[in-house]
Amino acid sequence: MAFPDSMRLSQPSKNGVGQWLGFVFASLAFALPIVWFLSGASDAIINKMVRVMFVLFLLGVGQKAPRIYYKDKLVWLCTLLVLILVLGYIWQRFSLPKELFSGSSAREFIPAFCFFVVVTYGISVAPKASPFLLLITSGAGLLIHLSFEPADVWLTAWQGGRMDFGFGNPQHTGVIFSTALLAGIFFLPRVFSLPFRVCILALPMLVGLILLMIFGVITTQTRAIWLGLLFSAFILLLICAVILLTGRCSLRRSTLIQAATIGIGIFFAGSVMLYFMDGNFTRRLSEEKIEAATIKEMVQLETVPDTSVGVRIGLWVTTLEWIAERPAFGWGGVKVSKLIKQSPHFDEDFKKRYKDLHNSYLQTFVNVGGAALMCMIAIIFLVAWRTIMAWRREQMPTDVFLFSCTFFSFWVMVNIFNTYIITPAGFLLHAVIGSFVCSWHLRSQHDQAKLK
Repeated sequence: MAFPDSMRLSQPSKNGVGQWLGFVFASLAFALPIVWFLSGASDAIINKMVRVMFVLFLLGVGQKAPRIYYKDKLVWLCTLLVLILVLGYIWQRFSLPKELFSGSSAREFIPAFCFFVVVTYGISVAPKASPFLLLITSGAGLLIHLSFEPADVWLTAWQGGRMDFGFGNPQHTGVIFSTALLAGIFFLPRVFSLPFRVCILALPMLVGLILLMIFGVITTQTRAIWLGLLFSAFILLLICAVILLTGRCSLRRSTLIQAATIGIGIFFAGSVMLYFMDGNFTRRLSEEKIEAATIKEMVQLETVPDTSVGVRIGLWVTTLEWIAERPAFGWGGVKVSKLIKQSPHFDEDFKKRYKDLHNSYLQTFVNVGGAALMCMIAIIFLVAWRTIMAWRREQMPTDVFLFSCTFFSFWVMVNIFNTYIITPAGFLLHAVIGSFVCSWHLRSQHDQAKLK
């Protein structure tokens, strides 16, 4: 499988301001992930990039077919989401007690759900640059970031310590490593189609990245991540079975051999790491026993939860009361800790330790209400529909389609057990993976517009 485009950004002419702005827009879009990694997800630097890119987006920089830009349903859904959040802020401003009002912090949901559209239009400004360049800069940024980690961090991780590798906490590290692992596995076969001189350089680097990500996924010791990867593997097998049974794609012998070799290699590498590493992995899986009677007590809030599962069940049950009180526009902001402090179901020690609901969907419902949540779901379904249609029309490569489905399955699962959507890691993954997937549809729309 060869790359669909050349990997070069087109150079602007000397006398075109619009072309220079387009070059800046595309450069910022492709550089966003590597800047995120190198800046340590610094809000100050990333916020400046986001503002500049948003202004260039509003100006329609690089869009030779404005009707695509202004009639894009995805843009209008994002606009609707912004309006709903503004209305929700106004409602909360005048209806919530002062001690529960979180100000305009609900605006964090706007970049989380909408900024990937800006990045999509940014990378589409450079039609000669492959969307894969966005993944390449992401991988480069991740590797550079990890290269600055002290040797004792890696040694501690090898000896069974649970490390975050500079990403805030192990859960956030786990989703970044898992996404890089999925991308490395799915696009490894593409390396063999590159020229020989490029292949002998790229292949060891990509294989090394995959091995490093396997190690990272193990050492972050996050059970939701492991469950998410297993679930995504099951969905992948299901999709592949449907594709083959319907005759949508034929399976070549060489492709089957490549897939089997990669799968066996990953299983072998993971097994070797588990054998030589400390036994924290197995202890992490078996340290928490769940019994029906205990779950019943947690659901009825008869005892204060003190385990990982118990904390989640207790918070989720309590969340239903908060949602029932304000179902339309929610409680505002991201400071669910204020509601937890007001709850009579938890003791003071619990209230000090837990600040969120450990579930992205429930936390979003509590924060911004059902109206905004429905709009977010509409955005997700539109992206999913465009992905399917782009693949069916052969505008998206099959490996990109399968990667998209696998990542979506993984992301849906892990967000059940933790709040990733409005975190810096969630912002990065939405911006990179969302724009990478959506860029194939947008480029096909531009191609069709040029033919008319």
